[in-house]
Amino acid sequence: MTQEFDPLKILLTLLSTDPALGELPDVVAHLDPGQWDTLVSEAYRQDLGPLLYSFLVRQKEAFTLPLPIKEKLNRTYLSTAVRNTLALHETEILLTAFQNVDIPAAGLKGIYLLEYVYADIGARSMNDIDILIRKQDLAACISTLQGLGYTSSTYFSLEDKNVDTKHLPPMQKSGGMMVEVHWTLLEEDEPFTIDAEALWVRTVPAKIANVDALTLGVEDLILHLCLHLTYQHYLNLGLRGLLDIAMVINKFKEEIDWQKLVEIAKSWRNERVTALTLRLVETQLNIPIPAEVFSSLLPEGIDHDLLENARLQLLDRVRFDDHFTPDLVSMSASKNPFSKIKIGLQRVFISRLALARTYNVPPNLPKILGYYYVRLKYLITGYGKTVLRLQLGEKSTEPARQKAEISKSLHEWMTQRGE
Repeated sequence: MTQEFDPLKILLTLLSTDPALGELPDVVAHLDPGQWDTLVSEAYRQDLGPLLYSFLVRQKEAFTLPLPIKEKLNRTYLSTAVRNTLALHETEILLTAFQNVDIPAAGLKGIYLLEYVYADIGARSMNDIDILIRKQDLAACISTLQGLGYTSSTYFSLEDKNVDTKHLPPMQKSGGMMVEVHWTLLEEDEPFTIDAEALWVRTVPAKIANVDALTLGVEDLILHLCLHLTYQHYLNLGLRGLLDIAMVINKFKEEIDWQKLVEIAKSWRNERVTALTLRLVETQLNIPIPAEVFSSLLPEGIDHDLLENARLQLLDRVRFDDHFTPDLVSMSASKNPFSKIKIGLQRVFISRLALARTYNVPPNLPKILGYYYVRLKYLITGYGKTVLRLQLGEKSTEPARQKAEISKSLHEWMTQRGE
């Protein structure tokens, strides 16, 4: 191979190949050990190590992976399979307990994708178990979880407004996986309008972890995954997040009602998020999307430079020593020292409720005021060096700042309303 070797391009080619065809694409037929190592490293950067192994071992012809790399992939795959098996067992217990107290529950994201979209239990890693219930069932849900031995990771009260969160704090029992119980898909104070009750009307039956449960309708599922990857996580989940969406579309292509999807997206007011994500699915993973979907969602189209910035945000998994939040980007862009101070103070003096959730202290206790000092120390430790380098004008901060600035501008574009 020559200088044209591009591990990301090869990985995209593999992901766009149907493993059922039974043969590897020519693009990987003659990779040398160093190139295999680079390709596998890229797969890990994109959180796709287990899937790459699953893909390769399903080929009819033996693949020429160097033994150390094959063993590394195999260990990752097996540990993922074991973890997912335990997650399914835990989910079975959870859903059965909810069923016993008449709490309707729907599987979200990974736990559903593992059962219905990924053909191999070890192919997709999963960090937690996401379940959707109705808001009015939260009290019974908490009681049920506690009865199973789960404890909350931080402060939460049903008496608070809770418009800035969409799920209970992650709950866990000894030796178990984190469980996130959602009552909606996106925080109520975000600039979108998801009707939670309408979601339930469109749910469909599904057997998850051997238990009769529910899941989102396929159109809601796609829209939720788009929001999760592109808006909530600022396109920082890498190819794994995009592949989830591509595989759902490919799996249910005969069932998707694209006009219905557009109508729901418009009711959620997330046309831009959806259009941008689906365009990335189409251009990066060769999944065809009907042209009328884009013209209906965003008649003016997506600017080429904006799409390229989104592609780079998604695929460029570079990590920097400097950490930029959107507020820090705004602070660095401001020329007004008073504006900088205001932004800094807002970062320190967050609401008592947000502080309570961060440090697991009830917001009405006087001692919570001391945690503003704890937060100040945390911000100085985490971002102080970056702020100092910015003030000194060090050019080393520029790559991280530019990436964060692009991310922030993309996020702002997603929430703009059309004329």
